[in-house]
Order: sequence, then C-alpha cells, then structure tokens
Amino acid sequence: MADTSSSADERLVDVIAAVLAERGPLSEEQIVSVLRERGVPLDDDPEDGLIDALDEGDGLLTTLADDRWASVPALLGGRVFTHRLTAPEAERGFLELEPDLTLVEWLVRRAGYRRLTDGSPVIPVFPELDVEALAERSLLPEEIGEGGALLLPPGCLRERELSEGDVVAVRVTEDGLHLEAAPREEVPSDRLAALSRGLSITGGAPVELAEALWTACANDPALFAEPLPPLREALAACGLQHDGEWLASADFDFPRWRAGRYRAAIARRHRLDDEAAFAVQSILAQYERIAALHAAASGAYEEGGDEALAAIGEAENVHDVVTGGFGAALPLLAEVPVAEALLAEIPPDSQAAAALGLFAESLEPMAPRPARAALRWLRGKAYERLGDVIAAEAAYEAAESMDPQWEPALYALARFAGDRGDAARGLALLRRAGTPPDDALAELLTRFETKPRTDVGRNDPCWCGSGRKYKKCHLNRESQTLDERAAWLYRKAGLFLADGPWRIGMMAAAQARAEFSDHPFALIEALEDPLTADAVLFEGGAFAEFVATRGGLLPEDERLLAGQWLLVERSVFEVEQVRPGEGCTLRDVRTGDIHQVSERTGSRQLKTGMLICARVVPVGETEQIFGGIEPVALKDRDELIALLDSAPDPEVLISFLSRRFAPPVLQNTEGEPLVLCEVTLRTDDPAALAAELDETYERDGDTWHEHLTGDGMEPIRATLRLDGHDLSVSANSEARVDRVLAILRTLDPTLAVVSESRQPAHEVTASSGKPPAPLAGPEVEAVLERFIRDYEQKWLDESIPALSGHTPRQAAADPTRRGDLIRLLGSFPDIDEPGAMNPRRLRAALGLD
Repeated sequence: MADTSSSADERLVDVIAAVLAERGPLSEEQIVSVLRERGVPLDDDPEDGLIDALDEGDGLLTTLADDRWASVPALLGGRVFTHRLTAPEAERGFLELEPDLTLVEWLVRRAGYRRLTDGSPVIPVFPELDVEALAERSLLPEEIGEGGALLLPPGCLRERELSEGDVVAVRVTEDGLHLEAAPREEVPSDRLAALSRGLSITGGAPVELAEALWTACANDPALFAEPLPPLREALAACGLQHDGEWLASADFDFPRWRAGRYRAAIARRHRLDDEAAFAVQSILAQYERIAALHAAASGAYEEGGDEALAAIGEAENVHDVVTGGFGAALPLLAEVPVAEALLAEIPPDSQAAAALGLFAESLEPMAPRPARAALRWLRGKAYERLGDVIAAEAAYEAAESMDPQWEPALYALARFAGDRGDAARGLALLRRAGTPPDDALAELLTRFETKPRTDVGRNDPCWCGSGRKYKKCHLNRESQTLDERAAWLYRKAGLFLADGPWRIGMMAAAQARAEFSDHPFALIEALEDPLTADAVLFEGGAFAEFVATRGGLLPEDERLLAGQWLLVERSVFEVEQVRPGEGCTLRDVRTGDIHQVSERTGSRQLKTGMLICARVVPVGETEQIFGGIEPVALKDRDELIALLDSAPDPEVLISFLSRRFAPPVLQNTEGEPLVLCEVTLRTDDPAALAAELDETYERDGDTWHEHLTGDGMEPIRATLRLDGHDLSVSANSEARVDRVLAILRTLDPTLAVVSESRQPAHEVTASSGKPPAPLAGPEVEAVLERFIRDYEQKWLDESIPALSGHTPRQAAADPTRRGDLIRLLGSFPDIDEPGAMNPRRLRAALGLD
C-alpha cells in the first residue's frame, strides 16, 4: 500500500473505521482481506502501511488485548457508565474521569463528541494543561483528579436533582452523552459476574485498564448495556485493584512493580547495570524526601514565617532524612555514570536545584570519602542552576581538590576557563579528565587556543614593537582580536543553551523547524539548524539569561559585546551588493540602515536584490551574521515584518520562516486544493438513477458532467459514469466530490460506497517519479501560447498580494513600489515555452526595459 502522505492515510482510516463499525473488531489480516474485497488499492506488504494509517485514527480506533482493532464509537454506542458524585462535583458541575469514565474520556477528547444529547457542550480538562478553562469555572488544577475531568454545563447536575453520594449514569448515544440518575435498586449479581469474567487477569503482570475494558466490551455486547456500580467500586467487588491506568489482582504489589519499572527505565536511559541503576534510584528516593521537606518549609515560611518553619523542623529534620535508607548505594555515587545519571533525573528548575544543594551539603559530612567529590560537584551544579556561578566554580574547585581525577568537576572547570577566555587551561583540564578530542567543548577550546607565532623567534624582537624579546613580551600571551573571538562568545552561549531548562525550549523550536520534513532524522537535523538555537537564544530569552548569569566570567570586551547583541533585533534585509567569499552590503528594510557584513560562506549564495531574514550584529570593527540566513519571498515580506514587530515566540517565528519547506499547494479554478478524487457507488436501480442524473447534470452518452460557469468558460467540475449498477464520480477537489455525493444521496438513497480514493495532486507527481508529459503537437502549443498571452494582459491589471494589493501597472507607475515589481518579475523563471509567463514580455509591457 502506498504510504505517500498522512492525508492518504487519513482517507484510508475513514474506510477502515467504517469497516470496523460495520463488522465489529477485526485482526489486521481480516482488515486487509475486507479492503481487498472492496477494491481498496493495497501494495504487496500492506500490514506496515496499515499500521501507519491506523495511527492516524485520532484515538477513534483502538487495539484490544488480542491485537484486534476496533472502532471506539461502535464499541461504546449504547453503553452506560456510572460515577458516584463528590460534593465538589455536584456543586460545581464536573465529573472526574478515572477510573469510572475511562472509556468515555477517549471519545470526548475528540471535538465531534463533546456534547450532551441536548446539544450543550462537554469540555474535557486536565490539570496543568487546561488551567484557564478551569479558572473560568473557579476550579484549581489540584481540585480535579490527575486523570482529568469533564466540565458539564453549569447547573446540569442540580437540574437532574443529583447531589453528593448520588450515582450519575452517563450513556453514550449517537446524539451525544445522556446524563441521568442511576437506578437505586441493587444491581443483579449476574451483571457483576459478567464484568468479573470480562476483566479476568491472567498471570502476575498488570494490564492497561482501558485495554481490558475495551476487550471486555468487544467480547460481551451486553456488558455496560445497563448500569453497573461505578467502576471504582465494581473493580474491588470483582477482586481487582487499579493504580492509575493499570489494572491488577487485589493482592498485586503495585509500589514494588512501579519501582522495578522505574529502575529499568533509569538503566535504559543512562546505560547502567542493575546495581548502578538501583543506587541511582535509592539516592533519588532520599533526595525526593529532602525536596518534599524543602518545599514544605519554603511554603510554610512564606505563609507563617519562622514559627511554621520551626514546627516542621520539630516534626522532621534533614539529618534524620539523609542518614537512613542508603545501604550500599551511597558509595556508588563515586562512580561518574551514577552521579551523572542522578543529576539527569533531577528537574533543572530552581526549586529542585535548591533542594539538591541542601541534599548534597547535608549528606557530604557523613558520606564515604570517595563519594564526597561527587556531592561537592552536585552542590556546584545546584549553584549553577540557581544562577550563582561564583559559588558553583568554588564548589567545583573544592571537588577537584578532594579528587584531582574526578572527571565531571574537571569538565565543569574547563567550561569556566573557556568562559573566562583561557582556552589553554580549559584544554589542560580536559586532558586530565580524559575527554576525547571530538568533544564539543574540546573542539571549541582547541579552535580558539592561541599558539606561539611561528614567524618570530624566541629571542627576536617582539612583533608588537615594544623593543623587548618575543619570549619576554608576547610568547604564551598571544591574544585574538574581538572580531576573531565573536564566534567563541556565540558558542559559549550555545553551550549554556544545551544545559538546564532551555533544552525543553530547544525541542519545541526544533519541532517547529522540522514540521514539513519527512526525513527520519528530521528532528535531529532541526536541533542542529542554526536558526533553531538562535531563535531560542534571542527571541526565547536564553542569551539574556546567559549574560545575566555567566556574564561576570567573560572577558570585559566580550561582556560589552554581548550587551550590544542584546540590543539588536532580527530583521528583514535587501541584498544590495555581494562580494563572494568576503561579505555583502545589506539594507535593513525596516529602518533603512546600511550594514557592511563580513560573511564568507553565506556571501557565495546571496544575490543582489534578494530579501533575507537574519540577525546582523557588531563584532568589533565589523559586522557579522550569526544564526543563519533565511531567504524571504517578496509576498511574505510585509507579514514577516509585522511578525518581527510583535516580538514573536521562537516557535512562532521558526514556523513562519519554515513555511518555505511546505509542499506546494496546487489549486483548481475555484481556488480549492487540487485533490484527485475517485468514488465508486453501487445502486439498486440503474435506470431510475440515470433518469435522475438526466434531470440534474448534462449528459454525454453514459457520462454526465457538472459544469462551472463564468469568465466565458464552462470547465468541468465533476464527471459521472454509469456502468451497470456502478456509478463512478471523478473530481479534482474534495469540495467538488463531496458536493456531488451529497446531491446523489438525495437522488438515490440506495447508493452505497464501494471504493474511494482521494490523493493530493502533488503526491501523484511525486510517486510517479516522471516529468510531465510533453505537449501534444503544434496545435496545442498555439492554443496555450494564445491563452498565456491573454492571461499576461489580465495579470497586468490584477491585484497582486506580493505588491501589497497593487496591480503591476500601478506598481510600475509608483517609484516606491517599482523595486518590488522588479524583484517580483526577477523571481519568475526566464523561460520561453508555451504555457509559461514570460518575464521579458511583462517588463516590456510595463515599460521596465
């Protein structure tokens, strides 16, 4: 099966969903068999493509425990789920989802199912994700369960005379969710027994609650047809327990199971053996106790001052926390992989950093000597995350004095040396740490290490003209100019970006950059794209934080230069002159300022008249571009300027500048996306259908056409062909074919879809791998030539978005617009072929020659 785009998969999903709704749950093999029976095109290895298509089901398709696929709406239709109301729910009109309404949640996440049967909206909300929606109902995130809740119309529970302790029944119907009070009589024991049989747990491992419920529903159509006790109560009655999204027998040890899963995840993430992973887990557990104590103390101090803080201190003190529960784990902290894994598992925010510092400081006096360097290094990391780089550097130096070979401390000190501009010391520290030469910091320091000059002897007069010998003057004290060190300053900020909380922003920015790429490593490539890091540094605020926290380490001239960079905005520039391999002259379109830029690589790709988006910054005596050069189409210029004026977030800016990678959108004469649509329907009465088609469309033999009138032309919108009982419909847009299908259903209610194909036009060209067919003869060429010349004359007087809505004739007559018009014509391919606009003819017609 061809897997050319997600839109094709979505169309296949529609067919599969219809099959599952009609036939019930099916295995992948069964789905493939039905699709082939219905004439849906599949390739030689359909199962891989089928999985890709099913992934596009937006949660309305699900898998069962036996690997069958099922339609969620079909499985839930007519079933009823119950929930016992708490006082807040009854008073404020919401229902917690887990576990009672676990299956309903899957449905109401989709926009088409967020309603009650009376049409009023139902809104699914989740803590931390929907804070604004909760605030509108005066709800705090902690007031609803971690599994989320359904916000009902205000007062709807009171209108049904439901209050605390009552059980509400939620029935799934085609028209939405139906709410009513559950019957108060006792549930028959056979219904509960049916649930127990359907949810039987085999083996010792837990199963996903939703999957177990889906499978039980698929195996027993009568299950949940009538109200049962709320699942929270029914599961216990069946000898089962649930923990979040998991279901297990009543005697299952969930805490131990979760601890084992977490330990395995630590080992996998950090490539540790089981003993080291256990050590990380054990030490983390103690850290988390300290973090909880620290958070409670901080909150108490803010609310009640010293008295509340003292009360917490009497209940539990740090010494008691850190002296218990380690066993053999703590000595393993001396191992570098264990210490680094521990740090990686702790969130990079300031609250966690403060707790980490307290933990490391409290534990150090009682730790084995080999582990103390690691704890002092952790204190340094805590200081660094809190923005106190001076205290951090002191902690790293103390760790290095405790163990001169402790690699993480040496590496941290090497980075500090680099920030201070001392590449030689940084490289010496890295060599002691055994850092490989291809490490990012090692490569950076090597690039900017100053070496003795080879054109001056040790005893020769110094090149600077001081009159002293070179060995007494500049030997081992060579320095680079600020112009040369500007790239070093930028790379220092890049290292800052890679550490701490900015990694999350980098990932979001990279996702925006990779939006239109289908390359398997698109996200990795986007993370390495210069625009991604630069947007997070400047539009995202990371560079400002770098200057605020590490600026004190920088050489004075670099610190002043960094302050200048903070004042420079990204802008749109017109290339006025290019000096390939040397630089270019740019005019800022927003301000009119002229910039002489030193740019060796980029200048070889620029052309006079181009529009680019870039950040041009001073670097000593010259100006340079950091963060890449983005070409800008004339039609996007004004919109981009407006966006830059609005101080956009990094993701918004990157999304705009990445639109140029989007696949072209081909359109028909009505401006609709060009999609080649073929639908085959089957009728019970071909003669009656033909008579109806005669009344509705223009007939030509066994073919009917729908025409579009206007502009003196009547192009065909859709073509219909009747062959026996089968009617085929062809159109070049989804809007056109859907309109025809809607009309056909009114003409013949017996029509049933046999097969359907909808494929964007650009996919057809891409999948064929063939160039367009040549024009068929001189007669066709002559017709195209007349058509294009007529169109060129019309174009001269059309409103053009790239010219801010002006016509080409208006722009030619306006000195302020003429440059944009010349630039627009320069973007047209200069070819002389039938069917193609000729920019030379257009320039002549506009008097621009």
